[in-house]
Amino acid sequence: MKKVSVVILILALLLVSANMFAQGSKESSDDGGKLKVAMVLKTLSSEYWKRVVNGAVEAAEKYDVELIKLGPPSEDAVEQQINMVQDVLTSNPVALVFSPSQPATAVNVLMKAKEKGIPVILVDTPMGNDFTDFATFIGTENYAAGKLGAEVMIKALGKNKKAVVIEGAPGNPTTTQRADGAEEAFKAAGYQILSRQPGYSDRERAYTTMQNILQANKDVDAVFCSNDEMALGALRALQQAGVDAAVMGTDGNKGALESIIAGGLFGSAAQKPEMMGYLGVEYAVKLARGETIEKRIDSGVDIITIETAQAALDSLK
Repeated sequence: MKKVSVVILILALLLVSANMFAQGSKESSDDGGKLKVAMVLKTLSSEYWKRVVNGAVEAAEKYDVELIKLGPPSEDAVEQQINMVQDVLTSNPVALVFSPSQPATAVNVLMKAKEKGIPVILVDTPMGNDFTDFATFIGTENYAAGKLGAEVMIKALGKNKKAVVIEGAPGNPTTTQRADGAEEAFKAAGYQILSRQPGYSDRERAYTTMQNILQANKDVDAVFCSNDEMALGALRALQQAGVDAAVMGTDGNKGALESIIAGGLFGSAAQKPEMMGYLGVEYAVKLARGETIEKRIDSGVDIITIETAQAALDSLK
């Protein structure tokens, strides 16, 4: 009798276990049908990075992807960004879409992604030339964008003038490369570079930087800034000082385009951040499907001035 009871008990336990397993398998199947993509950007607070997110969200909706969006409060919060990457890797996404604030500090965490078998898609900002453990880079040829932006200013202003170059945070290759390109173009046209200083990709900090430069020398003809936020800050300092200088930004954000139309900024080297975000998610899906992708994808750049600013603004609405 005892043996029969034991057998019945074992059978009952097996049935319960089987039922629980079946339910668990069904839940895993339902969850597993949706790919999870993690996106960690330099910040989520500025217009430019919000546009990157908008493109990523559009792609996530199209491909039915669960999109995790993270970013620190400012672009110079480097350690916080690295911690965000470390944390999100524990959720085991199918891919990490990443824009490193300072690439040198991101090497170790990206190696952890490699160890976990999580491919990395870089957007906007590449890693150093000696780091190749990423699936693809999607972004602008930043040196060329800066050079082209300065050349458009030179064509309008003429040669042998005086220029200021304001870049982002030290160690940020994206803004540094844009500034390098602009500086080369200015020097090739006989321009004197009065000052080249960081504005940390922030409007208020660039405003203060430009004020300090003007205290030493107000004889400025052209100012190139590595993003639009810094350009708008520099423009405000110039206007307050009564200095009539042409200011070129980079990104093609709404505020910059409105300023161009109103006669403020001279122009903006417009990137395509929505395209970067969209392609970041789209290529994550391709990798998850086992497809082969290119190692580098140029998202393009357009130089926006008064002639094209309204059309560019309309395209953002």
